[in-house]
Amino acid sequence: MLLWQHMQFDNSTLLYALVAALIAALVVLCYLYRATRLHSGKALRLAKRETEEIVQLALNNPYPLIQVTHSGKILFANPAAMTRFPDIKDLGVKHPVLDGVLQYFETDSGVTTREVALGNTVYAQTITAGNLAEEKSVIIYCYDISERKAYEAMLQKSRELAEQARREAERANQARGEFLANMSHELRTPMNGIIGLSGILAEADLNKEQHEIAEAVNGSARNLLIILNDVLDFSKIEAGELQIEAIDFDLAKTAQLIAKLQQPVAEGKGLQFSCVIDPTVPLHVVGDPARLQQVLNNLVSNALKFTESGSVNIQVGGLVDDQGVFQSSIEVRDTGIGIPRDKQERIFNKFQQADSSTARKYGGTGLGLAITRNLVALMGGRITLSSREDEGTVFTVRIPFAVSQGVRGKAGDAGAMCGAGIDNNAKILIVDDHPVNLLFMRKMMRDMGFQNFETASGGKEALALYDRMRPDLILLDCQMPEIDGFEVARRIRETDKADDGVVIIAVTADAMKGAEGKCQAAGMNDYISKPVEKDKLMGVLARWVPGDYVATPKIASSRESGGQIIDWAHLDEYTDGDKETENHVLGIFMESLEEDIARMEDSLRARDYQDWNAVVHKMYGACSHFGAELMAGLCDEAQELDQSDVAHINTAHERIKTEYARIHDYLERRIAA
Repeated sequence: MLLWQHMQFDNSTLLYALVAALIAALVVLCYLYRATRLHSGKALRLAKRETEEIVQLALNNPYPLIQVTHSGKILFANPAAMTRFPDIKDLGVKHPVLDGVLQYFETDSGVTTREVALGNTVYAQTITAGNLAEEKSVIIYCYDISERKAYEAMLQKSRELAEQARREAERANQARGEFLANMSHELRTPMNGIIGLSGILAEADLNKEQHEIAEAVNGSARNLLIILNDVLDFSKIEAGELQIEAIDFDLAKTAQLIAKLQQPVAEGKGLQFSCVIDPTVPLHVVGDPARLQQVLNNLVSNALKFTESGSVNIQVGGLVDDQGVFQSSIEVRDTGIGIPRDKQERIFNKFQQADSSTARKYGGTGLGLAITRNLVALMGGRITLSSREDEGTVFTVRIPFAVSQGVRGKAGDAGAMCGAGIDNNAKILIVDDHPVNLLFMRKMMRDMGFQNFETASGGKEALALYDRMRPDLILLDCQMPEIDGFEVARRIRETDKADDGVVIIAVTADAMKGAEGKCQAAGMNDYISKPVEKDKLMGVLARWVPGDYVATPKIASSRESGGQIIDWAHLDEYTDGDKETENHVLGIFMESLEEDIARMEDSLRARDYQDWNAVVHKMYGACSHFGAELMAGLCDEAQELDQSDVAHINTAHERIKTEYARIHDYLERRIAA
């Protein structure tokens, strides 16, 4: 009985335990259910809110957003789309903004962009696949880029206008260049004629009043030519057409030449005038002597113009730096009217002088110092001034010059002239087709002590002489008939393969940019421009045939530009003043000139302007050597004419014929006397 009771108690306890466990499980399940339900509700609410935000993003987007199915049905168009395109629901894919959109279903290119114009509005569209519908769809996002397109169009128009302006500027620059060339030709030539004829008239047997009138005409013409040269030079500088040469020259001699030319002006005003060269100045430097002369001439002319009493001085000095470059320092000092401090900077501006009263009293264009500063800058230098009103002015020009390797020495060395170190035993071949040029070249070679030289009057003869004599150096004219100098040089270089082959020096009247390159391309070592001056020739020979012989050249008198038919002082350098030699030279010159004029006439009649130009080129060299400066000037201008410029060729031809007649009559009288 007790056992049963005990067993009954144990069963009841187990039952109660099971019920309690069941209740606990139900409680846990209820809790878990409740928790899960609460979490799901929160997630659903969050998902709903996110969905609403996404929908609102599309609905509130200020730019049109459209969804189109593959069948062309518009699934969605946001308010911005309905506002911009109110008829889009009616027109569907036929609406212009959706033109061609269905073709994007045929490609699987992901995101695509395009531009669509609708009236004056341009839209940039981004097209991408849409996955919100069972049917394939694309979503089109439209962005108004009208302002950007208008800006791009304006920018493109600006580019086109800028390009048009550039082309017009180039045409204007070309027209200016042609105008300057024509003006130079049309004005310089008659000006030279006026200067020359009035100079001759002033030397004639006139009474006092007539002589004064002739001198006034000559002086006025020279002043006008100076103004013309200033304007043309400044125009060339502004156009970037002015070239700076790099040739050997004597710096001291250049300064002394300016002093010599300006000495009569100083004496006429009762001024002390001096030119001091520091002994350390190198004998020869590399630069542009003509432009340096122009700079110094401008500065010295101004100094003399604005100085009424006292002195004008030129001082040339400087030093050689560690790189072997001579840093020159050239001072032009005067005791003139000076320049007020507040006006010192502007005098370097074009068409500027210290004040209007200066222009009225002293004249001038106001271009001289502007040209001077630009020329100094083109030569790699700078110009400064120091001035006090009523006390005077100092202009200082500092230009770097390479020291010439061909001729060494100092300007103060008495024996170190331009012909230092020439080997006058060297074998020289001189080639020129003009007898006058050969005559002068032979005379210069003899003056420099050369005995072993030969001459040839053409390319064929030059090649034959080269094979026979094997010279050390050839002075070779570039422009010759049949075989020109360039071809002669090329043929010699083809046969002369030795490292120590013959030195070929081009002798050319072509001083334009590119002449040196043409000579080098033909195999020439160096070149010298016509007219060949003795000191220039000495420098070239000393560089290429160095030796111990020192030649002392004569100091030539300065040549007046355009005032004489023949520069007799220049001619005397070659005739030594001997009347018989002079008449012999005159006879050769007149005979060759007569032949050249006849050939010119034939070429012009045949309209062979290339041959006409070749004759003019030949005459330029001969007249330059002879000292017929007016004729040389006419030929120099004529050889620069374009061969298609028939009108100017005819004009130049007549002027050359007129000058020839004048030379012929003048020399006939001279020889007869």
